[in-house]
Amino acid sequence: MQLTGNDFIAAIKDEQYEVKSFTAADQATVNLDDLFTYAEKALADNKLFSAELLISGDEPISLRLETGLINLPIRYTNAISKIVINDPETDVTLYMIVEHPLVTKSGLRIETAATVAAFLDDPETVEAKIAAFFDKELTAINEAIEEQKNAPAEEAEDGE
Repeated sequence: MQLTGNDFIAAIKDEQYEVKSFTAADQATVNLDDLFTYAEKALADNKLFSAELLISGDEPISLRLETGLINLPIRYTNAISKIVINDPETDVTLYMIVEHPLVTKSGLRIETAATVAAFLDDPETVEAKIAAFFDKELTAINEAIEEQKNAPAEEAEDGE
């Protein structure tokens, strides 16, 4: 799947991409199968999309797969437009996105999974990469949550 920068801009400005959402009650019930099944079908049909698995909790965690030309979420239409305007035809890429206040200072981590063509050639390998990325980020978020829980107790001990 390839698009020019201008074609991609037109598609996202006209909202010509699918948005799909799945939920998990908590981290113990996270199942990426539905997300992967959706991505496989959408990519086979040459569709642009943003698919999210939202993990419920005090601070929900968003695990997303999105198609794009650059590593910015689709919702950043204006920034994307400034960067890819008049770009020649290029491969559409599948990006892995995690959003949570503790994932990074910006609350957003985005990395490349693969080009759409590479995903379609070998979905199992790319899905394993995606699963490992999400697992690593969930672990980091959980460690940061634990550090926050323990921080007030440590400060109280230091003050005595």
